[in-house]
Amino acid sequence: MRLSGIKLAGFKSFVDPMQLPLAAHLTGVVGPNGCGKSNIIDAVRWVLGETSMKNLRSAEAEDVIFNGSKTRKPVGRASVELLFDNSDGSVAGVYAAYNEISVRRELTRDGGSQYYLNGAKCLKRDVTDLFLGTGLGGKNQYAIIEQGTVSRMIEAKPEELRQWLEEAAGISKYKERRRETESRIRQTRDNLARLNDLRAELTQRLEVLTRQAANAEKYKDAKTEERQLKAEILALRARAFEAQGAAFDARIAELEAAFEQARARVNQLADARIDAEVESKALANRLSDEQSKVYEAEAALARQQQGLQHAQQLQQLKVRELEQLTRQLAELSQRQQREQQRLAQAQQELTALGEQAEQAEQDAETAQAALIEAEEDAQEEQARWDAFVQDAEAPLTQTEAERVRVQQLERARFQSEERQRRLQSEYAQLNIEPIRSSLEEADAQLEQLNGELDSADEQLREMDEALHSQRDRRSVLEADLHQTREQLQAARGRVASLETLQQAALKQDDAELNGWLRQQAMDTAPRLASVLQVEPGWETAVEQALVGWLQAPVLDDYSARAITDPPKAGISVLAAARARGEHGLASKVSGPAAIVALLHGIQTASDLDEARARLPDLAAHESIITAQGQWLGAQFQRHPQQGQGSGGVIARTQLLRELKQQVQDQQQQVLDLEAELGALRAQIHSAEQQRRERSAHFDQLRHRQAQKLAFRQAQQVRLEQTQQRAQALSDEIETLAISYEQQSEELHDVRARLLALESAAQDLRQKRAQMQQVLQQKRDAVSRLRHSASQVAQARGQVQVQLAGRSSSVSGIERALAELAERHEALQIRLDEEQHNALELAEPLEHQAEDVESARQAVDSARQTLRAVREEVEAAERVLQQTLHTAHAADQHKDLAQEQLQGARIEYENLRAHRQSLDEQISETGFDRAHLFENLAADATLANWEDRLGVVSRRIERLGAINLAAIDELTEARARDTYLTEQHADLHGALEVLEEAIRKIDAETREMFKVTFDKVNDVFKDRFPKLFGGGEAYLELTGENLLDAGVRVMARPPGKRNSTIHLLSGGEKAMTAVALLLALFQLNPAPFCLMDEVDAPLDDANVGRFCEIVREMSHNVQFIIITHNKITMELAQQLHGVTMQEPGVSRLVSVDIQQAVDLVTEQET
Repeated sequence: MRLSGIKLAGFKSFVDPMQLPLAAHLTGVVGPNGCGKSNIIDAVRWVLGETSMKNLRSAEAEDVIFNGSKTRKPVGRASVELLFDNSDGSVAGVYAAYNEISVRRELTRDGGSQYYLNGAKCLKRDVTDLFLGTGLGGKNQYAIIEQGTVSRMIEAKPEELRQWLEEAAGISKYKERRRETESRIRQTRDNLARLNDLRAELTQRLEVLTRQAANAEKYKDAKTEERQLKAEILALRARAFEAQGAAFDARIAELEAAFEQARARVNQLADARIDAEVESKALANRLSDEQSKVYEAEAALARQQQGLQHAQQLQQLKVRELEQLTRQLAELSQRQQREQQRLAQAQQELTALGEQAEQAEQDAETAQAALIEAEEDAQEEQARWDAFVQDAEAPLTQTEAERVRVQQLERARFQSEERQRRLQSEYAQLNIEPIRSSLEEADAQLEQLNGELDSADEQLREMDEALHSQRDRRSVLEADLHQTREQLQAARGRVASLETLQQAALKQDDAELNGWLRQQAMDTAPRLASVLQVEPGWETAVEQALVGWLQAPVLDDYSARAITDPPKAGISVLAAARARGEHGLASKVSGPAAIVALLHGIQTASDLDEARARLPDLAAHESIITAQGQWLGAQFQRHPQQGQGSGGVIARTQLLRELKQQVQDQQQQVLDLEAELGALRAQIHSAEQQRRERSAHFDQLRHRQAQKLAFRQAQQVRLEQTQQRAQALSDEIETLAISYEQQSEELHDVRARLLALESAAQDLRQKRAQMQQVLQQKRDAVSRLRHSASQVAQARGQVQVQLAGRSSSVSGIERALAELAERHEALQIRLDEEQHNALELAEPLEHQAEDVESARQAVDSARQTLRAVREEVEAAERVLQQTLHTAHAADQHKDLAQEQLQGARIEYENLRAHRQSLDEQISETGFDRAHLFENLAADATLANWEDRLGVVSRRIERLGAINLAAIDELTEARARDTYLTEQHADLHGALEVLEEAIRKIDAETREMFKVTFDKVNDVFKDRFPKLFGGGEAYLELTGENLLDAGVRVMARPPGKRNSTIHLLSGGEKAMTAVALLLALFQLNPAPFCLMDEVDAPLDDANVGRFCEIVREMSHNVQFIIITHNKITMELAQQLHGVTMQEPGVSRLVSVDIQQAVDLVTEQET
């Protein structure tokens, strides 16, 4: 397989669609810097799946799309296509039948990236797998060689260099499969660990469920007995609370009378307290005035004292300032004398240093002249030495090179002979037919398994979709059920609260009225508000018109029943006979005929204005009412309570009917949803069981497929390796035979040249020793004179520094003397001024002392008046406190009476609440209250029944936590345990198969790497001396384990004994890396080799040797070389020029060298 062409469109600077034909084995790409040659390298990397923007010389993925220039707009798509000629069928697999293979990649600015193989969309993984093991696969591809690739390879760590050899050996495919197998092993082990955890948890769960199922029945019996006892205890407590209710009524009446008496006493004492407070406040105001006067007098005294004190302090300050100025004048005079003495001494030292500086300058000039003369003499001798070395270097180097070349040729000839014998023996042992037969059988079995897997996978997808739909439906039903239950609970709560309000409004909680109704056998009769039906919107008006009637019982057997001994609050009774009015407000109502008759004379109006307008037209017995309850008559008006709205008794009755109907509907809805949800859960459970069974079958098929695929891959690799090895052995045996003959001829010629060169080299060595001795003597003389001149210059510098320092000291002393004189004169003037100010401050002190004494007498007088007023205030406060104390005692007595009254009322309300709570609790138990009282034992007491309940409760507590669903859960858990045991066995079997596949892959990888390492090492040893003209190089392993041992490069160019590759120069490293890369190509030739200015660091001699090896390898490898070197250009059979005449846009110009030569030949003839 070879690269026949590259198509580019919109990629970086190649904006226009163009094709780079690659018909020759040696193709050169040339052009000036910056024209876009390296973009061809980036295009090839990109289409082969490169994702690192750094390797593509870009920052973001969109950077590979042409971004526009001064004359062109950006394009929206980049496309690169590689065309491969596969007429030799070197590509295996599904593409082996194609003579041409196309690999294309496209990228748009919206981020869409797509790969194509022969025009069909594919994944990046498909492209990578196609080239694995060919030198183009993975990140360690060696088919694209750049200057960075050269340096990265030769300086790579041993582990990284190993990866290059693995790519050459085709091991990268095995490593990829090994990674997949390891991933499956990890997943299997993770699944096995999770399965073991599940089994351990399930075992514990089974033990717990077994105990729970045994306790479930005991618990049910005990709970039934406990429920009966709790209901009977509640009934006993309710009966006790009813007996306590009567005692509280008498006690509350007594406490109310005591409270009224205490409140009258408190009001009486409050008036006395107000009088005492008025008197106390008047005296307090007078005391405040006198206190203000005292404060003013004291403030005046403080100001006078402060003024006197300030004047005294100021006088003392002036005295201290005069003393300080006198001391400063004396100190300045002393400093002036000391500075004048220092000035005289510094001037004498300055004169002596000036004489020393002149002598040092003369000595330095003399030493410098002698040094210059000696240096010129030494330079002349150095020039003669350099000329000799330059003339003698070439013969000596050539002699050493020829000697090394003789050694290399002898060693290489011996190695070629030994290598040829080993290869012939290995070739005779290769056998391909058994491997091919087992591979065909594995392919047939894999095809059958793939069909079964596809069918099983489709069934699993269908089951998953159905199960997902059922689970979604279950979630919807559960949400609906939860919402309906919440709505039902809210409706029940609202019904309960509205019924409580309704009972209060209809006086159904009035004990006296309820007792009277029971005596009259009317307690079961409905109240008027509950049987009355009112047209919507008129509830408020009807309720306003029937005030006092809504609580009336409605009797079915009413026949003018006589009412005897009516209750104190009064009572109304109605017959149940129904009627409906035809006019006015009666037409809005359907109910007892008596009520319709009551409403007959009431007309209706839409609003108050209409009612007032119609009022004069009404008869004397008629009135009119609005829907809002505003009722007007000829002699009266009645307006409803503000804010009543829809909270009336009639409206509440209608709302209660609607809410009760809503509760019934929601209860039925809850039952329907629970039934549907139960059926759906059963369906989901069945579907999940079927899905688990189908998944287990699918896993078994996958397991069999993995085993067979691993076996097939191993056989395929063995077949490919055996075929490649046979071809490589045949080629290498032929090459070694030719090489042996060439080495023998070259060895004879080199030995003859070496004898002639060694004689001339001996004479040159003797002359070099003599000249080197003379040169060293000249250099020693220059060193001595340079040291002497340095000492003289150092002494001169020291004298100059001392002279400058002393001169600076004289100037500083003179400036200091001038400053001291100025400060002395200023201090003398200030001293005279301060003495004059001190005399002026002494006169006002006597007058200020007299003012202070007058202010002190005024303060004493104000304080005496203040004491008298304070005594009167204290007497008034004692009277007020006595009054407050008496009032407080009375108030406490009143609060105590009020607290006792409130406490009694609270206790009574608590008693009622407890009684209602007990009734509700009895209802919650499901027992009928009357039935409990009837069947309660005659000797039943609260203490005995609580003891019996304690015994039953303790029996339940001893049972512990009870799982009532334990029996069903136990059955499900046992079924799940059986399923998990089967899964555990399957996973163990799959793990053993995968580990066996890993062992096979490791064995084959170890064998392939060993063979590849030996071959590459042999070729590298052979190529290195050819490139360097001598020297030696080899590869070595860093460890004994062939699966992970690193590879280290050792190279020694001619005449060097370096211990590591890092000691070589940049050019030597580049040549070493080229030798290694070409060795990789010779072992496993890639479809092409793309080189980007690899020859840049090489000199002409090394470029020539490099070109010879490339020309030799071009018979088996296609080379595309980007270069600036003329020697490399001459090597190419076809040249492609890259130009950029239009800024930012690259174009191609192609020249076939052979056609050009033929054309010139024709013109000459």
